[in-house]
Amino acid sequence: MITMFTAPGRSASRLGGVPVGLFALLAWSWTSVVPALAQQPPGEPAKADAAPAGEAEEAPKPLQDPSATHRTSTRELYKDPLVEGMLDPKKFPEIRSPKSTTSQEIAQLKAMASNPIVSVDVNLITNVVNAMVGEMTSTRNLQAIRDPGAEKNTAVQTAVQVAFQNLVEPVITSRNAKNAAFQTQYNKILLQKLPPLLKHQLVARIHAMIILAETANPDALKIFLDEIKNPNQTVWVKLWALRGVTNVKLLTNRLAASQEMEAAKTISDQLLKGKEWPWWVQFRGLEALAALRQGYLTNSPRTVDMAAVAFQYLIDDKLRPEVRAEAARALGAMQITTAVPKFNFELTAYATAQLAASIVQRIADGFSENSTRAQELTAVLVGPIFQTFEGQPGVRDSGLLNNSAIANKADVQKYFDALKPVAMAAAALGNNAPAGQIPGLTADLKAKVEKYKADLAKAAPADPNLFPGGPSYNGPGEAAPRQAEAGGPRRGQ
Repeated sequence: MITMFTAPGRSASRLGGVPVGLFALLAWSWTSVVPALAQQPPGEPAKADAAPAGEAEEAPKPLQDPSATHRTSTRELYKDPLVEGMLDPKKFPEIRSPKSTTSQEIAQLKAMASNPIVSVDVNLITNVVNAMVGEMTSTRNLQAIRDPGAEKNTAVQTAVQVAFQNLVEPVITSRNAKNAAFQTQYNKILLQKLPPLLKHQLVARIHAMIILAETANPDALKIFLDEIKNPNQTVWVKLWALRGVTNVKLLTNRLAASQEMEAAKTISDQLLKGKEWPWWVQFRGLEALAALRQGYLTNSPRTVDMAAVAFQYLIDDKLRPEVRAEAARALGAMQITTAVPKFNFELTAYATAQLAASIVQRIADGFSENSTRAQELTAVLVGPIFQTFEGQPGVRDSGLLNNSAIANKADVQKYFDALKPVAMAAAALGNNAPAGQIPGLTADLKAKVEKYKADLAKAAPADPNLFPGGPSYNGPGEAAPRQAEAGGPRRGQ
């Protein structure tokens, strides 16, 4: 069985009962696109540059990328029940191109994307896109992915892969070249031609959404949101639709506040409904909430809808630590103002500190058995957990400590100050410590985390409610709210 989703140094997930060739292609799609953008995959939080600003002398040392160890990670199984009906290419009509294209025209398209001086030829772009859509929806080409042994023609076996690459490469190239004229026309044509593929065979719909997501086109926002809430769409398309929302916000920042709120509300609603979502899709949803930074609707500030959902994910100890940490980071990024009555920032900080304590405990208890996982958890600690308190680099007013709506920042600062020495001890253990030092560093970390947990037990906020009528939290071990069961697989924690 070929891995469907792979994040370096993270658990991989597969779909059962699906032919090998199909997922060989999908695995290729993931690995070929993400590195080109130099963006972190889910479950790979910020590392060395996440140390707290102004605390350089106390900051944990840079962590080694866990993927560099080449150790085998635990694999997880997830089977989307919707996939079965999307596998057979014969069920879906081909989208044939009015005319064929040539390798010379494809080369011209790529040259056009990379050079802002070259005139944009809309007809050439349209011809190439039409031809690639035809290749990506060809019954024979798709069948060759499902059953490569039955197809002897090598060109047919790789036709979908090549077509996908031919469409996505100009997206990345034109962005890197800051070729706005090309991007405008190319994105417009892709937005016209690719949506029909979202109802096609599994490979075609996933590839179409990957391409649209990488365009970071604000005009595609409605498509992203429609597919995120489409009950008949596979989670693998939703995964990239969520990434598309994040890309639109982070790469273009061209959304109106009303659009950001609509997107954040849609995503938070689906996080509550998506009880079968695997953890990496949950992560993408919370990542999008962190990017959008909208915690409530201006016409309903008392319900704080989006922040409430993120908080429920934060306090659910059945969820994977990466997911909970991303929920904390989203809460730290959300622009909660005084328009929200009695929002409990101290409780958010306390819940984040309790999550940090549980992560450190896992690091201390599990380092000898799985040092790679301990390194991953340490990266979560000094990445999204730290960013919850101090903010994200380059993101103005992000982080709980930078929110002007907090009346007494000491209520938040105390939890972060207590966390720093514990995080330093975890980093000292996880940063390739010499073998002879590991027993001593492990004992030191265990002692520190026990003290930290004891201190937290004495420092619970007086008010356990996030806001009047909102979710509550009294500390670890408390049953999570029913809505927070929107979790999917819980394994590999």
